[in-house]
Amino acid sequence: MIDVHCHLNFPEFNEQRDTIIENSKDKFSYIIDSGASYDSNIRSYELSQQYPEIIKTTMGYHPEYAGTNVKEIQEKTLKQITENIDNIQAIGEIGLDFSKERPEDELKRQHDIFHQLLKMAEEYDMPVVLHVRNAEAHALEIIKEYPNIPDVVFHCFSGSKQTALDAVDCGYYISFATNALYSKKHKKNIKAVPLENMLTETDSPYLSPQKGENNRPLNIKMTIERIERTKKDVSFDEIEKQTEKNAKEVFNL
Repeated sequence: MIDVHCHLNFPEFNEQRDTIIENSKDKFSYIIDSGASYDSNIRSYELSQQYPEIIKTTMGYHPEYAGTNVKEIQEKTLKQITENIDNIQAIGEIGLDFSKERPEDELKRQHDIFHQLLKMAEEYDMPVVLHVRNAEAHALEIIKEYPNIPDVVFHCFSGSKQTALDAVDCGYYISFATNALYSKKHKKNIKAVPLENMLTETDSPYLSPQKGENNRPLNIKMTIERIERTKKDVSFDEIEKQTEKNAKEVFNL
């Protein structure tokens, strides 16, 4: 298995991080830890250096930070990603977040940073991991402006079935997380998206299937089981093998 998106670098795991990773080694080919800010990018990279046999990292700039940080931090974070481009598997998570009403200047900063990072991905031939909460269709139209990005992952996809199919038509990947266990919308998307365009993740420590507990990579088994129950005509092993193959291709593993 491969968890293509989690945040083991986050402080929520400070007391149990090493144990979680040690307990995951015989279950996973890789766990991809994602940076979301200047500081978490550092922590994610350090984690990949501590556990190079299993942890890989992506460096990104979450749109909530990109939209609110001062220009100095924005420039520092973009420079950090560029300087580490040979040490990471993708640029992400990046994107847009329309989950709540935001002032126009914040939305403009989100869009400006998003475009700069997409240009960077084209320049360095890097895949991107997108956080586009409540902005899936809009972000898809923007991504189409950058056809030379090698691969695009819609992380924790919660958009419409039509947007999922439009993204698949572009050759992009839809990543399903543990929140798919309880959502009718996700069930429709799982049915619609072919395995060849599907990835699996947990977004740990978020989206835990156990109330009051941090999510963790091993719960990805539940995501795969959910896909198996929904698609019906494919086995757990087939899903595991195909999504792992997809992940290795996207992230050059």
